[in-house]
Amino acid sequence: MCSTKPESKKVLPRPDWGLLPEDIIKSLNQRLWNNSQKVKKLLKGESHFPYEVSLKAPRGNAVLADVNHFQKFVSSWKRFNEIQIACNVSWEKRSFRSLSEQFIPTTLSIPDVAALARLLGKNQEQQLAQWQSKIAYILNAFAPLFVDSHSNKKTEVSDKNSKERMLFLALIDHLEALNKFDYSDLDLLVKLIPQLKQGMGGGCYLRALPVTFADTKFIENNLRIIEVMTVALIDEDVREKGLLNWLDCKDKPKDWLLIKPLCEQAIAALGGIPLLRLSSDTLLEFELPASNILIIENEQSCLTLNNIPDTIAISGGGKNLTWMRARWLTVKRVGYWGDIDSEGLSILSDARSKLSSITPLMMDATTVEAYQERMVAEPDSVFKEPIALTEEELALFKGLRSEQFANMRLEQERLPMDYVTKVIQSWIE
Repeated sequence: MCSTKPESKKVLPRPDWGLLPEDIIKSLNQRLWNNSQKVKKLLKGESHFPYEVSLKAPRGNAVLADVNHFQKFVSSWKRFNEIQIACNVSWEKRSFRSLSEQFIPTTLSIPDVAALARLLGKNQEQQLAQWQSKIAYILNAFAPLFVDSHSNKKTEVSDKNSKERMLFLALIDHLEALNKFDYSDLDLLVKLIPQLKQGMGGGCYLRALPVTFADTKFIENNLRIIEVMTVALIDEDVREKGLLNWLDCKDKPKDWLLIKPLCEQAIAALGGIPLLRLSSDTLLEFELPASNILIIENEQSCLTLNNIPDTIAISGGGKNLTWMRARWLTVKRVGYWGDIDSEGLSILSDARSKLSSITPLMMDATTVEAYQERMVAEPDSVFKEPIALTEEELALFKGLRSEQFANMRLEQERLPMDYVTKVIQSWIE
């Protein structure tokens, strides 16, 4: 006797009409609350309330295709607690074939951002309350600044040019920073801002700024929100100049380069230090004590070199060559050694555009032809032709791009040391 499986009921696809409360909540979370730009517009008042949301009420014969969903649609909005959430549901009388006249929900009206947060859930309601509390704390701290000195009256917050309005908008724009602050951080913030004065840094680094209460690491970590608050409360010129320039502070050193003196004389001139790092800003001003300066793309290749008279090597900068505008380089013999590939030749071009007297080393067709069995693929190629290559260098660039050699890249590290030493010695002589 054959057994037959009972037929499973087909699940009908959900109709595209009749949005339920949970559908609206999910949609508003995705489209509004979880979109930082849109929620900021809501908080600023740039998106107008009441906010009307269509419930996609059915028309015509659509109801007959899914009567169960229609009943669920109507009953779910009847149970919706308009008073508690403070949102209004609009109802409309409609007639449908085979059904009696029906009152159906058509639109949800949300009066303000507080009602929106309440509709979306406890987490959103708490988040809004936290934002409002933190912003109110800051605005209250600076309330004396919002008084018109001529009339002795508080300016209107709605005035787009008022300090209070500018501060309010700046804080909304930086909700992400406010989210991270606790009230001890807010206290540091409101005590710090009044201390800031134009030029007070006197050319020092930011960490040496003479302020009390707040430490300078706090300033460094929260530079952007401090900057926009300074624009709103103290000086709008900060917007154009940037806070560091306005304070006359130097940014913390960055783009550290490896400096390796290649002879005992150069080591002694650097105080006996055989290896050190200097920032690119420092190298713009600090002349290295050697007649020959060898710029090397990769640090590993730099570390292999020794016993080269009157020479200091600089490496690790990669594409960062801004320091090569240093005036002291113009009186030195400067060589450049990088990988032979499209990117390496592009960096060479950039270096020459900053210092026309530079001499490329081991970056020619002769080197490629001698060691092309050591070539490898170049994963990320440069397609735009560099503008400051010689004819021979540009021909090499094109040859690498068109795969005229065994491969497209000859790395510095692949060259034998006897060849490297011979070329560098020939250059300094």
